[in-house]
Amino acid sequence: MRMSPVRIALLAGVFLAAATGSIGFAGAARAEEQWSYICDDIEEPEQVGAIGSGHCEASNGAPSAGPIKQKFRLHKRGVAPKPGMTAVCEGATKDAYGEASLPAKVDGFGCYVYEN
Repeated sequence: MRMSPVRIALLAGVFLAAATGSIGFAGAARAEEQWSYICDDIEEPEQVGAIGSGHCEASNGAPSAGPIKQKFRLHKRGVAPKPGMTAVCEGATKDAYGEASLPAKVDGFGCYVYEN
């Protein structure tokens, strides 16, 4: 089956519009920063996942009090030359990622902690 030049041009235009639209959405998603907290210390008790404590601060729209309802990062303030630590909290369930009680502490559920 042979396609007419008009049909080819139309399909190419639809493809380009779809590709451009998806690229635009991907760029917008990357531009939105992940919620994060920075605290003086991070502990890893087994029952919670990670606890940040001491002068905790929220950034990128993270709540300062109450439930945390999306994935977030919890950073330890690093003192040069000591490296900092980061906890990425992905949640115990879809509705419970952690609990904020700033500036005292942040509890993270379903976290993994690594040094950076």
